[in-house]
Amino acid sequence: MMMSDLPLDLVEEILSRVSATSLKRLRSTCKQWNTLFKKRSFSHKHFHKAPKESMVLMLKEYRVCSMNINLNVSPPSVEFQGTLGIKDDSPSNLGQVEIVEVYHCDGLLLCATRDNRLVVWNPCLGETRWIQLKDECRRYSTFALGYENNKFCRRNYKILRYWGWFHDHIPDDGGRFRFEIYDFRSDSWKVLDDVPDDRFPPVSVVSLKGNTYWFGSNKKDFLRSFDFTTERFNHIGLPPSRDHGFMALSVVGEEQLSVLQEIETSKMEIFVTNKVGTEEAALLWSKSFIVDLPIGGDCSEVFASLLINEEKKVALCCNLDFETDGNLIFTIGEDNKYYSEIPYATNKPWWLCRFSEKSTKKSWWFPFIYNYVPSLVQIL
Repeated sequence: MMMSDLPLDLVEEILSRVSATSLKRLRSTCKQWNTLFKKRSFSHKHFHKAPKESMVLMLKEYRVCSMNINLNVSPPSVEFQGTLGIKDDSPSNLGQVEIVEVYHCDGLLLCATRDNRLVVWNPCLGETRWIQLKDECRRYSTFALGYENNKFCRRNYKILRYWGWFHDHIPDDGGRFRFEIYDFRSDSWKVLDDVPDDRFPPVSVVSLKGNTYWFGSNKKDFLRSFDFTTERFNHIGLPPSRDHGFMALSVVGEEQLSVLQEIETSKMEIFVTNKVGTEEAALLWSKSFIVDLPIGGDCSEVFASLLINEEKKVALCCNLDFETDGNLIFTIGEDNKYYSEIPYATNKPWWLCRFSEKSTKKSWWFPFIYNYVPSLVQIL
């Protein structure tokens, strides 16, 4: 018996358990299957039943790059592979899109571009959706991608945007800022009224289980979260520390958050939370490991981190070197067993790069490392 002889509901059940990258190759082999893959009900079933194929991606030099990390050698090896590019077919912007910031949720990437545009991208399907932005909001915006959990278990994706004037100067009165939210279904923005009075824009933004998290600062450091279902902000305590130096936030697997923080010169520790549910519950932190960096190790100003293997206690980090413009990726591990440095780019420090009065393009990009799981989530 051939697949074509099976009942359609049985074919759907079988295909819902096949990985996204394998189904991608099957789209052009059968019109019936291609139609099935475009159904939102199937993409929802596939998201929950198919095996997860996690890969590490990094934004560097305006491109999203895949990385191969070998944990079977000591120290773990890190190798850049190919780049994943967005093609812009608009008459005025032909060619590859240059990305300066990226945010990840459910196999979707929300990308802020060098020419101040916003696009949602599914690299697995090759689909994009460009989001209209108001001109006055483009230059000083920070974004987050998440979704609304409803009783029908169908995800309505939304974008949270913070914009204000804090990047160059913080007025005594707190300045002018606001939060807005974009709804994919209505294709429209609205201003949120009940917002926190944080004096700084969101930093180290990640999404987990539809909600988004970032570091906030208002008298003391804390973790801020936003629930896309209720459209409400929440305040979460960080792990105890004598003094919070640099910090980096990341997602572990599909259920936990991780914080890397500096506790002393040349010493860092990593904490992880308990499993995060769809409803906001108390997050409990536990220490994963602590590492003493070797003398001469240049890991100052860690900008992003990713706990790539909690069992083996290995984390991947990247820094921004403000003195020499030499940016590094480095691996760290428990008991200092895994320490290595790999140059990944030479770039003008982002904090020195501002908008030129004669140019509307950003001249910086923010490095970002994250676990990416390909999916069939529809964005059109």
